[in-house]
Amino acid sequence: MADHPSGPPGGGQDDRPGEKPTEPFGGGAPPPPPPSPYGQPGGYAQPGYGPPTPESPYGQPGYSQPGYGQPGYGYPAAPQTEGTATAALVIAIVGFVTCLWPVAGIVALILANSATKRIEESGGRLSGLEQARWARIIGIVELALTAVGVVLLIILIAVSATSTSYSGV
Repeated sequence: MADHPSGPPGGGQDDRPGEKPTEPFGGGAPPPPPPSPYGQPGGYAQPGYGPPTPESPYGQPGYSQPGYGQPGYGYPAAPQTEGTATAALVIAIVGFVTCLWPVAGIVALILANSATKRIEESGGRLSGLEQARWARIIGIVELALTAVGVVLLIILIAVSATSTSYSGV
């Protein structure tokens, strides 16, 4: 085993630094394709039909199926819904159901106005304008109900303070 000189793998090509190999490392040209069982060169069964090309991926001239990646086919990506608009609508609905009208109404109005501004500035990349509008409407209704409730409470307190009780004596 000590008889073999150690050298770089690959058969000692570094011994001749100025020379290039005459053949690539695989032994020459690739072998020809095997003969087709259908009698056609290249393995295709019908004459006139060649290998697939970008224009005709099925190897048939004039026949191709439109794919998703080809220009002119499919639909453009849908715009994303603005998360603030969704949050405003959810807060407005939850506030209406749980009777937290003043707090939910104010928060829903602030979020709806912020979402509307972002949607309009996005140039069509964001959607959710209807959600923001409905959140604003529900928020206004909540604040109106709160105002009506406060007015009724003040009237009730005023009436009960000014009324005299009849004792019957």
